[in-house]
Amino acid sequence: MKVWSRGLGKQALNADWYKTDLSVDGRALLAKGIVRDKGIIWDCQFTFTKEDLPGLLYMLTAYPVMRHFLSNIKYVLTFGYVRLVKRGATKEKAREKPKEKPQEKPKSGS
Repeated sequence: MKVWSRGLGKQALNADWYKTDLSVDGRALLAKGIVRDKGIIWDCQFTFTKEDLPGLLYMLTAYPVMRHFLSNIKYVLTFGYVRLVKRGATKEKAREKPKEKPQEKPKSGS
């Protein structure tokens, strides 16, 4: 997701929601993360309360959002399959590739 604020000038930063820590604080949902992009490090925190739910639902059900969702339905369904069925798309770091074993030299038969 691209994030822009007046303080950034003309540039926008890429925020990665996979790297966001979610926690419940009382009756609020906290989303904390660090945006690292283009040499900028920006600590950010979003606090969602029950008063935010109507606005979030309004935004999610707005025509432009629904149109964008439906135009990308193949990606949405693929993400759902990977996330829910295969249990992928998590915050965990990608596993390292297994190191290749050196090939053994063929023994000469003399």
